[in-house]
This record gives sequence, structure tokens and C-alpha cells, in this order.
Amino acid sequence: MSDASGSGATLVAVGDLHIDRVPPEEIFERVREDLRSGDLTFANSEQTYAIGTWPDPHHATFSHPRNVDAIVDAGIDVLSLANNHTMDWGPDVLLESIERLETAGVSVVGAGAQRDAARRPVVMTRNGVRIGFLAYNCVGPDSYVATEAEPGNAGIRVWTIYEQVDYQPGTPPRVVTLADRAELDGMREAIATLKEECDTAVVSFHWGQHVVPRVIPDYCSEIGRAAVDAGADLVLGGHPHLLKGVEFYRGRAIFYSLGNFAWEQGNGPEKFRILFRKRHTNLKLYSYTPTPWPTNMHPEGHATMIVKASISPAGRVDSISFKPCYIDSTGQPECFARGSARGDEVFDYMRSVSESEGLSVHFEWSEDGSEVVLFDPVATAAPESARSEIS
Repeated sequence: MSDASGSGATLVAVGDLHIDRVPPEEIFERVREDLRSGDLTFANSEQTYAIGTWPDPHHATFSHPRNVDAIVDAGIDVLSLANNHTMDWGPDVLLESIERLETAGVSVVGAGAQRDAARRPVVMTRNGVRIGFLAYNCVGPDSYVATEAEPGNAGIRVWTIYEQVDYQPGTPPRVVTLADRAELDGMREAIATLKEECDTAVVSFHWGQHVVPRVIPDYCSEIGRAAVDAGADLVLGGHPHLLKGVEFYRGRAIFYSLGNFAWEQGNGPEKFRILFRKRHTNLKLYSYTPTPWPTNMHPEGHATMIVKASISPAGRVDSISFKPCYIDSTGQPECFARGSARGDEVFDYMRSVSESEGLSVHFEWSEDGSEVVLFDPVATAAPESARSEIS
């Protein structure tokens, strides 16, 4: 596989992107060097990049094709389209977007012209290390999932069971979520096959409850751990539009949500109508008022991060860290170090949301205070100076 005499590789990963401005490259101006610092950079796109008719005014996100320039300028090499916005504008727009991105040098994973294409991994070599990516979507609409003949994303369906836990009528039920058995088995097989083709397997999932702080549904842990059992070296989650906890399972890191990263709703009268509907829905269903346009997000959604995985020449993930970031009122992310209000806020937030969910992880600031290093409390003893001890 890899050349053991090489220097190894660094993977950089961020969460959800939604960009719509002129010039588009401006949104990454404060983090461009951080994103380009890795040998390979990964992100999830919550939008397509082509012009089409609006099939679903209650759901569709949109981005002018010019915004591909921002992806390229940021140095993003692999972009997941496995999410609940893959087919917002229909199959033609999806396929045109994939072609436009790949022509620009950005590899797309998690979506394609039919099921096999959507489930096809991306494998890239950096410094002799072969790094493979798979991406799956676990949140609807079901019609967005690719079939044997139709475009869409690589889906894993999830079943929801409401279990009565109190004999009194009308009391809150326990919500149980389980991945479809056949699709979970298919994911396991795909990861095992990928590990035969590469040194390091990275698997991305669009999953979880959006705009609900802290909570990690059962199926996310089930799928994330199944991915590790099958051979995944790193699991990256997205969709909740909030940072969620991180855990080490069998020595591998599972990030349950990287949150938003570069996030703006854009202009246009249709979008303002959607923002009005969303603000009403979010207040009614999720009991929060979104931040003002153009971000329109949960107030806790401004906290974010840049994940960095250091990979050995043999393909082993030797260390995991993240740079605390914060999204300003215009949608632009910026990194913050130890001792800054924003940097400490993100550190404390990640510690809190991991601890409240009982996840196994230690956090420690790096010596220079520029990033937070993650430790597996089972496999590696954290330094005595660790600010967080969670098990």
C-alpha cells in the first residue's frame, strides 16, 4: 500500500458549507491558509452549483455556479454531496454540479448519476499515503437517494420507533432509531472493500437531529461505530448545524457533527420568503429564534472547527486535533487560539457537549495554544495538565 519511508500526510476537514456572495472567495479569507495547510482537505456542501427551476420552495438551497470558485480557492480537494439537499433542484442540476466541480479539480463523493456512482469512493494519494473517502446521507427526503437508474445520494435509511415508557397516556415516549439492516451491511462491505484499496479510510455521514443541541440519536452511534468496526479510521458527521460531541471508539475518532463552517443564505426574494417560514418553524418546533440574515442559524451554531488528522506513512491516524473557529454575523469563519474569548468558548463547548453525552475523549490545548488535541482515554493516557477528562 503506502510507502513506509514517506513523510505521512495531513488531512484537514470542515463541516457544512453554504456560500452565496460576490466575490465568493471572500468567505474563506480568514481561514484560507488553515484550509490549505493540509495535504488533503474535505468538506460537505449543502448546495448544488447550477441554475435550475425551483422544485421545492420549502426546502431548496441554492448557489450560483460562480461559487465553485470559493471551493477551489479554499483548496478543498474532496466535497461530499451526500445530504438532504442533493436533489433540491432535480437530477439535471445535480449532474451539472458534479461535472462543474470535477472539471474544476474537486472530487465529489456521496452522490452520482445512479446508485453505484453515488456509492463510489474517492481515493487520493498524498506523500505516498492512499486516503479513501465514502459519504452517506441518513436524513431524507427518500426520493433524493440514488437508485439503480436514477441520480441521487448514497443513502442509509433509518427507522424510528416510539416506545411508551410510562403507563400514563400522553407521556413522552422513548425515541429509538435504528439503521436499515441491509443498508448498514452494505456500508460495512463498502468500507471493508475500500480498506483493501487504501491505507486510511475516512467516512462522512449526514445524520442526527438538526438545531437540537447536544443530543446524538441512537442510530448515529450505531452507524458510526459500525463504520469503525468495518475499518474506518476516521468518522466525520454533519447536518445538525451545531457542533456535537466527539468520542474515541476502538481508538478511532467519531465526530458526531462538525457543525456549520461557512454559512450564509444569500440574496433574492424567494430566499427571504423561505427565511420567514423557517424562522416561524424553528421557533414553533425547536424553541429558538434563528440569528439574523444572512446566517439564519441556531445561536449556538456560530461555534465551529477545523479538524486536522496527522496520518503516518503506513496510513495510521497518529493524532487528531482541531482549531476552534467562530462564524461571524456575515457567515465568515475565523480561527481563535487559547486565551481568546472565542477560542476558550469553543473549547469549553466541545468539552461540555461531549461530557453531557457520556463520550470517551480527553481534550488538551497544544503547546502553542493554536489548536486542541484529542486523546483516547482508553488507548493513551492524557497529560496531567489536560483541561478536560471525560470517560
